[in-house]
Amino acid sequence: MTSNYPVVSIIGIAGTMGSALAARLRRAGFVVHGYDPQLPADGSYLHATAADSVRASTIVILAVPYTVEQQIGGDLADVLSDHIIVSMTNPLTPTLDDVVTPDHDSAAEQLARAIPHGRIVKALNTIGAAALQHDASIMDTFVASDDREAAGVVETMITAIGFRPWYAGKLIYARTLERMTALIIGVSMRYKLSGAVGWSVMHEGL
Repeated sequence: MTSNYPVVSIIGIAGTMGSALAARLRRAGFVVHGYDPQLPADGSYLHATAADSVRASTIVILAVPYTVEQQIGGDLADVLSDHIIVSMTNPLTPTLDDVVTPDHDSAAEQLARAIPHGRIVKALNTIGAAALQHDASIMDTFVASDDREAAGVVETMITAIGFRPWYAGKLIYARTLERMTALIIGVSMRYKLSGAVGWSVMHEGL
């Protein structure tokens, strides 16, 4: 059966976040390719290089740490051009309750500067591994991008895997979204919260 969804590549597919996201996407009907140095190529959906995985896809999700995302942005800028690229990393300090980027910048904006022809979308960074691995009741997450069409494609993907996306605005809002993750991690550690912890938008309908 042919999927109506765009093909997704996950760079870092063997990691906790990457593997959980791949499982949810496949259950929702997405074709998922991937690359991870921890996994051998299998001749079909797992590729020998990150570039090969990118070429097989329309949406590229970077499920990698901040420093690795920076390196990918530099090494694969040409291959990633014109792709929808999801930055889900958070540039956290070793204590996990703050970010290493300055106030006027974010990991996603750095990626956009490295890949000037990429369609950069900040998304999925406020969803933790526990929420991805289980059917958590925390359904909300946020999307930021200068490319509203690309953001819409990612919002459709997020909805398909069972979460509720909110378009926060242009990519500059990635600065806030990355700090929101540091905030919720800090609160979780302080109060020893377990399980899926995240954000939910509450409103009273008229």
